[in-house]
Amino acid sequence: MSELVGLCFDANASPSIRFAAPQPAEVEAPPSGHAPALYGWGVGWYPSSERGASVLKDPTSSGGGRVSEALGGWRRFRSTVFVGHLRGHRRPRNQEDAQPFVRSYGGRQWIFAHDGDLAPDWQTRLPLPDDPAFDPLGGTDSEHAFCLLLARLHASRLRSLADASPETLREWLREINAGGQLNVLLTDGDHVVAYRDADGRGQLHWTRRLPPHATTTLGRPSVEIALDAPEDPSRTVLIFSSLPLGDGPWQALSPGELIVVRRGSVLWTSAPERSVPAAAPVAAGPFLANGPVNDSSWSETSHQAAAAQALMPEPIAPALESGLPPVPVRRKPSAAESATRRMQVFHETVYRYQEPVERSSHRLLLRPVEDRHQTLLEHSLEIQPAVVRPEFEDVFGNAATALEIRDPYQQLSIRSQSTVLLHGLRSLEQRAAHRRHGIPLVWMPWQRQMLSAYLLPPELPETQLQELSEFAMSFVERNDYDLVGTVLDLNERIYRDFEYVSGSTTVATTAFEVYQSRRGVCQDFANLMICLARLLHIPARYRMGYIYTGANYENQIQSDASHAWVELYLPQVGWHGLDPTNGIQVGLDHVRVACGRNYRDATPTSGTIYKGGGMETLEIRVQVQDLDDGDFAGSA
Repeated sequence: MSELVGLCFDANASPSIRFAAPQPAEVEAPPSGHAPALYGWGVGWYPSSERGASVLKDPTSSGGGRVSEALGGWRRFRSTVFVGHLRGHRRPRNQEDAQPFVRSYGGRQWIFAHDGDLAPDWQTRLPLPDDPAFDPLGGTDSEHAFCLLLARLHASRLRSLADASPETLREWLREINAGGQLNVLLTDGDHVVAYRDADGRGQLHWTRRLPPHATTTLGRPSVEIALDAPEDPSRTVLIFSSLPLGDGPWQALSPGELIVVRRGSVLWTSAPERSVPAAAPVAAGPFLANGPVNDSSWSETSHQAAAAQALMPEPIAPALESGLPPVPVRRKPSAAESATRRMQVFHETVYRYQEPVERSSHRLLLRPVEDRHQTLLEHSLEIQPAVVRPEFEDVFGNAATALEIRDPYQQLSIRSQSTVLLHGLRSLEQRAAHRRHGIPLVWMPWQRQMLSAYLLPPELPETQLQELSEFAMSFVERNDYDLVGTVLDLNERIYRDFEYVSGSTTVATTAFEVYQSRRGVCQDFANLMICLARLLHIPARYRMGYIYTGANYENQIQSDASHAWVELYLPQVGWHGLDPTNGIQVGLDHVRVACGRNYRDATPTSGTIYKGGGMETLEIRVQVQDLDDGDFAGSA
């Protein structure tokens, strides 16, 4: 009897892990005259995500042990990767034969755990090279297999899992698998590889848990994991286990399947037919979550990740304080878009008051942007009651209209109609293809001065900003500090891991509250991404506009107001739009209107009533029409 357990967190965490002897009903009774089975256990991890591994083993336990207790609450029992092993045996084992095994290679330490037994002649059929660096410390078939894998990496001049093709790793493991049962967890501290026996002998399951966690304790009689450390309530964790640890969306690896994970996300799997849960992985490196891309290395960040999306419908968004709700949509994969597109937007807002308003002032941001990516063909604005309306350009470059109403009224009607010609935008991958930038970004003093409004994160308690910073850095680590890969991964991850829930937030909801609850509306997702980007010293601004939700979108419930997304300023690229609500880059479906530091700077209508008014009711009607095919999206 042998069990594997692997944990891969998005940031450093301190789980409580307990191993214990299985219940009598789970194991065969020892033969007459034989001593009861011993249950050796061990756990390996990388303190504070360093390259050196620590391991704690008890090869002759008769009961079990709680690792956190054995370590006495040691602060260095904190890592993004943990690999555990529990094995029953009749004869006492030595420390060197107990799993998991730890070996040094390539300037880092590797951890290996194996469930199964290989044939006695297997080691002679696949001998180790004549190199003392790969001599096993003990005499088990498991450690021999581990040393053989490291020797293969050395012969191929590969110093980490990031350097190796997962298909090659899978072929090496299948070659070893021919000698007997092989279920494996292997890690170099960054990536974790899980492999299931090709003949289906033994079991290996996985699941991905997102915060807020419905339960913080997972387990069965022989293995228990508690994710209840006070500093870890918002950690995402991907768990491998020989048997499911309780209820939940556990999936069994297919026979012969290999999965590669990093920082709580699946990077690659050899099973293209696998159904990845909604909270599952984004591609990092040139691998998609549902199968390999034809490339030999995942150390170079893929710039095709945003094209691979698991899509699902969304509900209608609730109204913002300004009365203009964001629009959730899920886009279907489609053919290449045309170079230009003519769009017409009709936007009507009607305020009605119980009592006459005697005096009020308003600011309107309803005129679409006009630049080389978007041509404004026509724009009209009708306001009732009629009033003088000076137009000006605000400090963010938005075309604004000011209203000062001094005559009593009980209804204010604002009708805006615009026709724009959208020009095809190159993707971020194309715009940044000529040069690769890494994180952290370095800005010249005059650049920092010009961008200071978009570099300052929101005013939150230091502890909250620290946790958000750790969350942001998990994307940086997963993408090997590549700038484009990080921002695309962040955009995609918010789309996949955060749930759109109408009415779950207000305009006062902070980025940290959205991060904790993992739910919100598009305004919240934009605010969260802006906060995370600024913590990485990437200038970010809030963009308000409209989105066309025609036939290319999964959600056919039409948009009924404005939409919000993010624009990032990247070196030698400039401002580039990303839509975390939909996990896509801004393109020919997005009509840009106003921008600012946050939603307050870019809200379409805002104002102050100085006297009168009483109870207010609001009615909004928006239509977005594609003039090139006559289709439109909108509702009253």
